[in-house]
Amino acid sequence: MGFWDRMRERRAVAPPASNAVLSGFANQGPTWAGVNVSQDTALGLSAVYTCVSLIADAVAALPVDVVRNVGDSRKPVTGPAWLSQPNPFDTPFDFWQKVMTSLLSDGNAFCRVYRGGNGKVVAVLPLDPRTVRVELTEDGSGVVYKVADLTLYARDVVHIKGFAAAHSLRGLSPLENARQTIGAGLATEQFAARFFRDGATVSGIVEHPGNPKPGELAVLGKMLSKSFTGAKNSHGIGVLSGGATWKQVSVTPEQAQFLETQRFNRLAIAGIFRVPAYMLDPTTASSWGSGVEEQHNWFVTQTLMPWLIRIEQAFSSLLPAGQSFRFNVNARMRVKTSERYQAYRTAIEAGFMSVDEVRALEDREPLPGDQGQAYGPR
Repeated sequence: MGFWDRMRERRAVAPPASNAVLSGFANQGPTWAGVNVSQDTALGLSAVYTCVSLIADAVAALPVDVVRNVGDSRKPVTGPAWLSQPNPFDTPFDFWQKVMTSLLSDGNAFCRVYRGGNGKVVAVLPLDPRTVRVELTEDGSGVVYKVADLTLYARDVVHIKGFAAAHSLRGLSPLENARQTIGAGLATEQFAARFFRDGATVSGIVEHPGNPKPGELAVLGKMLSKSFTGAKNSHGIGVLSGGATWKQVSVTPEQAQFLETQRFNRLAIAGIFRVPAYMLDPTTASSWGSGVEEQHNWFVTQTLMPWLIRIEQAFSSLLPAGQSFRFNVNARMRVKTSERYQAYRTAIEAGFMSVDEVRALEDREPLPGDQGQAYGPR
């Protein structure tokens, strides 16, 4: 049986551990809004799903480079084969998306490391973080990972933690920490759905001065509905006889308030994930920077970069000594390429950077000989 066959068989037969082992949601009960919040139900809230998918897709779409430090420069090198095919089940995009989704929902990402006979990494498989239990070794010098009845050691697992307390072996779940806000959002959406399904609000009332018979009222109601409801009958001219009058009825402020509540909740969740508000609500205007472009750059530097650095440092441990793993964020900021090159030109002409130093920032090899080591105008 080949390596991939053993891997598929092991994945198929390994029973999942109970979510209650790890999930902080399980024992907390309903939120103040009366709604139970779990990792699965939280993703049912549109704002949460948008933030998680937005960040996960943005990270997964970035190119991945491997570089080797040579003095003060970084030389691109050919990466290991598992970067192009992490495992038999995932493309690179799928793999990084799963890693980020785990981090954004659970606060932890665990990847099982498979090695060949020579000890080299041949595959990396994401694990459901809810099935992994982290424990200290008996002497307290390290950790082990328990997945069902399987014990894995640090060498066999890449563990990436999100925001974590000093005493914790696991990262804190953003969804768990925001469960009250998410619960309020879910309760608001449930109210809206029930309002439109079960609400007794009508668009208007016909007031009749006399005492019409029930059959006459039914006929009048059907006539009005047939003649004036629907898009093609909108703005028609109605005629009421017998002293009847039409009274417009609008949604009360209390019933309409949930619309503003939904918007406020979306913005609160955007803040939790550090996503610029305009990405969730296009009507939100910014009063800083130069508009959407500056907010886009803020998204890269303040939202994506902390996650990228965590992943880079964790996965660099799988590479040979002297090599490091990097996401190429320039691919995300191509809109700023001309400005970046102009800044390099200014730095070279001012004499505080050499061509080789600039090339190092772009992960390019130094020029042959001493061509790129001079400072000042060329």
